[in-house]
Amino acid sequence: MITKLSVKNFALIDFIEINFYDGFSTITGDTGSGKSILLSALSLILGNRINHGAIKDVDLKCVVEADFNLKKFDLEGVFKNNNLDYFDNSIFRREILPNGKSRSFINDTPTNLETMRLVGTKIIDIHTQHESFKLSKNKFFFSLLDDISEQKNIVQNFTHNLSVFNDLKIQLEKLERLNTSLQNDFDYNTYLLYELENVKLDPEEQIFLENDLKILKNSEEILSSINEMEFLLHEGDNSIENQIRRLNSILHKTSKFSDKHIQISTRVEGLLFEIEDIKDEILNSVDEVEGGSKKISEIESRLNLIYTLQKKHSVNSVDELIAVRNRLKSNLLKNKSVVIDIDKLKNEISAKNSLLNEQSKKITKSRNKVIPNLKSNLEIILADLGMDNAKFKFILKKSESYNVYGGDDIEVLFSANRGHNYRSILDVASGGELSRILIAIKSILAQHLNLPTMIFDEIDSGISGEISSSMANLMLKMSKKMQIISITHLAQVAAKGQNQYNVFKKQKSNKISTHIKKLSESERIEEIAKMLSGDEISLSAINHAKELLN
Repeated sequence: MITKLSVKNFALIDFIEINFYDGFSTITGDTGSGKSILLSALSLILGNRINHGAIKDVDLKCVVEADFNLKKFDLEGVFKNNNLDYFDNSIFRREILPNGKSRSFINDTPTNLETMRLVGTKIIDIHTQHESFKLSKNKFFFSLLDDISEQKNIVQNFTHNLSVFNDLKIQLEKLERLNTSLQNDFDYNTYLLYELENVKLDPEEQIFLENDLKILKNSEEILSSINEMEFLLHEGDNSIENQIRRLNSILHKTSKFSDKHIQISTRVEGLLFEIEDIKDEILNSVDEVEGGSKKISEIESRLNLIYTLQKKHSVNSVDELIAVRNRLKSNLLKNKSVVIDIDKLKNEISAKNSLLNEQSKKITKSRNKVIPNLKSNLEIILADLGMDNAKFKFILKKSESYNVYGGDDIEVLFSANRGHNYRSILDVASGGELSRILIAIKSILAQHLNLPTMIFDEIDSGISGEISSSMANLMLKMSKKMQIISITHLAQVAAKGQNQYNVFKKQKSNKISTHIKKLSESERIEEIAKMLSGDEISLSAINHAKELLN
């Protein structure tokens, strides 16, 4: 439950700090005094976004802080799941800086608004005047049935499994599209791969073949040049070999006189060895040229095959052809892998569908089980609230497909008067009736929710005095299970509160500010009398106020 609320520099509030207590508390005040401001401030530490126009002094920081006693409400797991430290006495704080930036803290740990909102919903339920629209939403009634049947965790698990199920189906669709695309080209790609693998490609082959072909096609000229080179190297007295040998002989003679000539002689001898190697290389090259006609035919045939494949695959080298071959092989392997993955996914989807079917049946069964009692209890409570002929129909039907609520659709119909047809609640009920229906639902929920605090913002709007007393008794009963705070304009409701707070305005130096105070017993009598008779408090109003408080 909330134990303390402090607000600084928000709307008409300079600074307020107020303590709250267990049980049933009421908040009263004149219209426009600022009662709704308190809720707006409280909503900030529950993760709601701020309207920066609500900051009182834009040059100062706005701070809203609330203390909560959570000892009896088993919320450690909620904090742990959101990476927050848990304390029985936890503090939520929201700061809005002059530059417009916002900071949020739970137990001094910085957090984001989404986390603050998530944790906040486990601590406080705030019912405002404008929540009657919820009575037209399936989500509201599914949540109601699941809270009463205490199967929220089961539904959450179902929702998680449904999300996984839908993701698996999306994956399957993608794989089947890919498989269709791969299958369309499977046979052709298999042939292309066979063709490329059969050729037995070598990355360097084309270069060597083209070089050999060039040599063979110019063999006559090359052989003539070889003969000429051979003659120059070692034929005749003036051959290069003989000239170098003469040079070496001369150097031998002079080397006994000069160390340098010894070095030169050694180098010349090296030349002789090099010439011998060159001569052998030239002679060996003759083998490459001779018998060329047969080789030319073989090389041209091989090159034409390579050129044809390159043209076919729009590439310019054997390396690129090899890359094409590897890609085809990979795609064909992928095709096989995709088929395997599709089968695996189908099995997973089937298993998950069976699980969802099983879970949805259990969820439906639990909902159907609690509907009769819910219907009966609602009608009994509403009868106590002056709606003697109020009747409900809860129609649970199997949905065409799974949804986040299970395998159900729901229709909730209402009749306010005997003999009238059942219709949608919002189409039939008046504003005052809607308030009574909502508090009746909340009172039933209070028996099943482990919720610290519930706040009502003028839920008694449009309610007469006699009925408001019954509504107040209902809230008092609810307060035995949780802290109830009701903002009210009715004296009968205010008087039932175990604690009463008054919101009022003060004017100082042409500035108006909102304040709140806990009323003493005598102040309560005066405030309730004022609510009964107006600003001019009569003796009868005083006496009536005392009666209400007793």
